[in-house]
Amino acid sequence: MNIEHDLKPLTIHTNLHPVKVLLVDDKPENLVSLESLLSDEEDRITYLFANSGEEALKIALQEELALIMLDVQMPGMNGYEVARYLRNISRTRDIPIIFVTAISEQETHVIEGFEAGAVDFLFKPLHPVITKAKVAAFVRFYVQKKDLERANLEAQSLNQLLEERVEERTRELIKVNKDLDNFVYTASHDLKAPINNIEGLMTALQETLEEKQLGLDQVMPIMDMVNDAIGRFKSTLLDLTEVAKLQHQDTVAAPETVNFKELLEDVKAHIKDLIKRYDATVVDDFSAAPEMVFSRKNLRSILYNLVSNAIKYSSLDRKPEIRITTSVAGEYTLLSVRDNGLGLRKQDQEKVFTMFKRLHSHVEGTGVGLAIVKRIVENCDGKIELESELGAGTEFKIYLK
Repeated sequence: MNIEHDLKPLTIHTNLHPVKVLLVDDKPENLVSLESLLSDEEDRITYLFANSGEEALKIALQEELALIMLDVQMPGMNGYEVARYLRNISRTRDIPIIFVTAISEQETHVIEGFEAGAVDFLFKPLHPVITKAKVAAFVRFYVQKKDLERANLEAQSLNQLLEERVEERTRELIKVNKDLDNFVYTASHDLKAPINNIEGLMTALQETLEEKQLGLDQVMPIMDMVNDAIGRFKSTLLDLTEVAKLQHQDTVAAPETVNFKELLEDVKAHIKDLIKRYDATVVDDFSAAPEMVFSRKNLRSILYNLVSNAIKYSSLDRKPEIRITTSVAGEYTLLSVRDNGLGLRKQDQEKVFTMFKRLHSHVEGTGVGLAIVKRIVENCDGKIELESELGAGTEFKIYLK
């Protein structure tokens, strides 16, 4: 092994970290001799001296040491006692200790030294090449450990910087989303006035035509189409407004105890014409969870959208049957709405929650209802699941805390 070659990297890396080695011996001439043996003009190691065990402990507590070379036989506190003290102190227990001794190389001495905390033994007279090689190995280990600590600190700093950037980008995205929501809210609000004006003008035109009997039969179909378009426009604006309101909600609306049966009856009364037109059957079973504490307005919106959609997207081959149930699922109340309607293909099931996405063009609608349901559910830390089979029907499972 080329000792000189192995020591070269040590000279390069110690520039980054101050390396201190403590030499402990009660005889000053031994300390000078040991330093002379170890010193090299190219290395940057600082050698500290201690003439007793007590002084060695004091220096070890004050300095950051790469290595301690400790004489065994000293008056007062001997080397083994010093090593044991160092091992019992958290600040010093990881400093490697090489015992330097003139005691004969007996197994009992070696065992006692290792039990005291030594990592190696050197026996006098010291062999210069072996001594320098062992010191170089421990110093190299110390430098590598410091490099690793520095790299870890740099990684932590980089990670903190990345987290700050992510937080900053998240704040920017939140701002952009709020700006977009403000635009939707403002646009839907500002468009109400011209739509109302158009509606008023159409009403006035119809009244004028009726009064003057100016070919009402000829213009009525066109007026009906205009009025229908206006109605759809207003419906879309109302849905947009609802979505914007949900987006702006920092907290869920004030909760109260809501009875599912009463709420469903209210929804059924509101869509009675739709139920009659499709000859739909709506059955329910709320016995497992008859009520829950939730926002009445939001829960009504969920039921309204799911039940009305189940009726509208019914199969042409059979009358719509909708079954609504509740149950307890862990920390959630599970609301299930199942129908026997058109059903969905597997690849289309996630699309139903997309804003303005409509998968069946023969049914009137804005494509916003299920997006509203999903937003309400997510705003209250709930979850929504969809199970559907094309041509057989669909079941929505709403988990509400």
